[in-house]
Amino acid sequence: MSPSTTRALLACGAVAPLASLLTFHLDMVFRTGYDPLRHAPSLMMTGERGWMQIANFVVTGALMIACAVGVRRALPAGRASRWGPPLVAIYGTAMIATGVFVTDPQMGYPPGTPPGLLPGVNAGSSWHGNLHWVAVFVMYAAATLACFAFARRFAAEPGGRVWAALLVGTGVLTPVIMYGGSLVLQPLSLSGEWYAALDGIASRLIIPLGWIWAALVSYRLLRTRAAAEVNA
Repeated sequence: MSPSTTRALLACGAVAPLASLLTFHLDMVFRTGYDPLRHAPSLMMTGERGWMQIANFVVTGALMIACAVGVRRALPAGRASRWGPPLVAIYGTAMIATGVFVTDPQMGYPPGTPPGLLPGVNAGSSWHGNLHWVAVFVMYAAATLACFAFARRFAAEPGGRVWAALLVGTGVLTPVIMYGGSLVLQPLSLSGEWYAALDGIASRLIIPLGWIWAALVSYRLLRTRAAAEVNA
């Protein structure tokens, strides 16, 4: 595989998450009946233009799998070389699964849907809705582990401590917000607007945390690889 191909694969990971976030937030603004302080991000896979978010997840996941190949090529040895690429690949595969297994309408969205049916594995969910949330948890678990794996490598590189600190912060905040929001805030959100607002804020934070780390890792690897080629 040529150096230019490796760079192109890494670029998939640098560009895809940011493009995905842009698509998600632009679509959210024009969704009829979608309340970002009450409705989970995955609910945008249902209702009008649901196909857009399904495609968003699937395409971004596929590009992250391509990025994993580039990471493998860019890190033949050393820290994160063993676990980094598989974790990126698992992350991408799980993201594809979140798009393939569409979540159930719930919490009043799309318009006309009764309130209730909390996100998560429960007796009222469809089989694909259950698999969707399993895939989400796997995706964020892989992201968390990948953050720590790459942070350990970057911390040992010249000029890499800031990058490592950003990844460690993401790796700590992601499970706290993800699991805290799912297990605590979402059930409470049915009891009042105050809890619903907290749940909505958590939902708005978890998407950038779950995406931006991948762009940071890919961009850092592109920079260090370019510097190595110049000095070679």
